[in-house]
Amino acid sequence: MISVDKVEKIYIFINLMENYLKDPVIKKSVSVSYLDGIFAQVFASLASSGSVFLTKFLLFLNGSPLHFGLYSAIGQLSQIFQIVGVILTKELKSRKKLVVQFALWGRLLVILLGLIPFFFSGKSAIYIFLSIFLISNIFQTISANMWIAWISDMIPLQIRGRFFSKRSQLLMIVGLLTGYIFSLIFDLLTKNGNSFSNNFFNLKIIPISFMFLFIFTFAAFMGIVGIIVLQKQPEKEKEIEKESIRDFLAEPFKDKNFIRFLIYNVWWMVALGVGSPFWQPFMLKNLKMSLFEVQIYGTISTISALYFLKPWGLFIDRFGNKTAMRFAIVLGFINPFVWVFATEKIKWIIYFEAFTSGMMWSGANIVATNFVLSIAPDKKRQIYTAVQGTFSGLAMMFSMLISSFFIPKPLTFMNLNLTGEQLLFALTGLLRFTTEIPLSFVKEKTGKPTRDALLYLQQSLKVRLENLIFPLRQKK
Repeated sequence: MISVDKVEKIYIFINLMENYLKDPVIKKSVSVSYLDGIFAQVFASLASSGSVFLTKFLLFLNGSPLHFGLYSAIGQLSQIFQIVGVILTKELKSRKKLVVQFALWGRLLVILLGLIPFFFSGKSAIYIFLSIFLISNIFQTISANMWIAWISDMIPLQIRGRFFSKRSQLLMIVGLLTGYIFSLIFDLLTKNGNSFSNNFFNLKIIPISFMFLFIFTFAAFMGIVGIIVLQKQPEKEKEIEKESIRDFLAEPFKDKNFIRFLIYNVWWMVALGVGSPFWQPFMLKNLKMSLFEVQIYGTISTISALYFLKPWGLFIDRFGNKTAMRFAIVLGFINPFVWVFATEKIKWIIYFEAFTSGMMWSGANIVATNFVLSIAPDKKRQIYTAVQGTFSGLAMMFSMLISSFFIPKPLTFMNLNLTGEQLLFALTGLLRFTTEIPLSFVKEKTGKPTRDALLYLQQSLKVRLENLIFPLRQKK
């Protein structure tokens, strides 16, 4: 059993965040970040990269697999502009003004997306959509780079994992509710929900183009409200970097451990990018899933992620990002293979994958934000984050585009009729697992060995089982 001393250490560890929150500045930073995140998440759920409404919009514009590949790659291509955020704030004492300005421009631009069907058609509409989406993403990426450095200055390293996990929990709930509410509105008020709305609500049908205009305009409005809240966020005075831009940008590459981290990160992003443009289109086209069924999948994944976010945050703060990522990689290896067996008749099996996928991504996303911050020098977090984001974006964009241009031909293997997309899903699973290799060479000062984490999990499971069994014995 776990000793009394170990139990006391665990309680001290858990209560650490409460002690930090007694500081009024840290407490306000956390509160404002949560509230700002709510409005930002509504915007992101409706009009940012990965939004099902943008996928539906591109389908509405008759986008091809190549267009979906370009759309997915834009989210990664824009990451290279994180460097711009570093250059702009290098000689400034404050990041707040620029964070707000770039976020505002990026969020306002999405209103133009809703106007496209009224003025353009065919391929012109598609490429104008992709162009506006790219510019919007660039502005938001620059803002996000400056924001992550700003918030990391305000939140101590010792509680940062739990801060990001709690914030992610809140934003997932908001994203889930936003998706359901607007999907229902979309189906009720457009031709997609014609019979349902006529039978139960007797609502008038609105042209889909007007529905998209409403959604993207509302998204921009909520994004602006979030920016107003963000301006209330406290800020520590930033130290001015005096070295030349060339030396400043080159500094991370002199850090051997950061180079090892970059190799791991690029490897992981290349693996993730394989087949990634086709997850949602595969559900809608190949599995013939309705919007409601897609929402069920998203709900299961979100609930799973919500449940595991707090344990992941505690685990990361206790054992480090590297050890946590080892566990996430194993799940990331298994999940895609479920899709290999999915067909229109047995599409229900991906609902099981939704649970393990939520578990995996809740941890992997915290690590993606927190890992580079944990290995970067305190005053160099922004440039380290920018370099990581740039290489990550280029790596994932590369594998996304390769996947889009060279989709494998359908294959029959052991009585399985596999589509080109399913072959890519299997390949991404294998590539994800190989990421364990470069991860092994990354060093994290606050991290602990995997064997310690396994022992801790074993002891925790033992205590839980004992607590379950002993009350039953007492009743006898």
